[in-house]
Amino acid sequence: MVACIMIVAILCPLLAQNVTNEVHAEVGEIHALGGIGFGWRGFGVSGGMEYILQKFTIPNFPLSLGVMGIAGMDFGKGFDLSAAAMATLHWGMKAYKDFPEFFRNFDWYLGLGMGVGILSDFGFGISTGGGLSYYVNDKFAIDLHSYYINYFVGGGSGFSETIGIRYAVK
Repeated sequence: MVACIMIVAILCPLLAQNVTNEVHAEVGEIHALGGIGFGWRGFGVSGGMEYILQKFTIPNFPLSLGVMGIAGMDFGKGFDLSAAAMATLHWGMKAYKDFPEFFRNFDWYLGLGMGVGILSDFGFGISTGGGLSYYVNDKFAIDLHSYYINYFVGGGSGFSETIGIRYAVK
């Protein structure tokens, strides 16, 4: 099932005829995001900010580049705190005018950067992340995101998965 969805997601833009430069994450926007979820040790909350730096287009793939700071707190076995700073790349479906409105409201994003874990497992290392946003309007989206930190120092790793909201502040 997942493989079929991925094939459709890749082939649809290649076959689309009516593609514009529109993206959900426009240059200069500041997005606030947050929500509840499951993290390193159990239930938690996370939130962050993202600034969109640049918009560019590979034929039929309008993309946005940004920087994101994100932090999470987990309240399972003890208390854990993690934070990451990542460069992000967004691919929104808003540009594909041939698609039904429902599909045009989706925006996928990936991130890569550095992260740190504090308290029970201290360490820092590479952080990766990603998510999927469904835009209800131009400023507000329902957001599903996760990030993972693999420590160079301190041994160990951690992750956070969150469902929440994303709001374009500016």
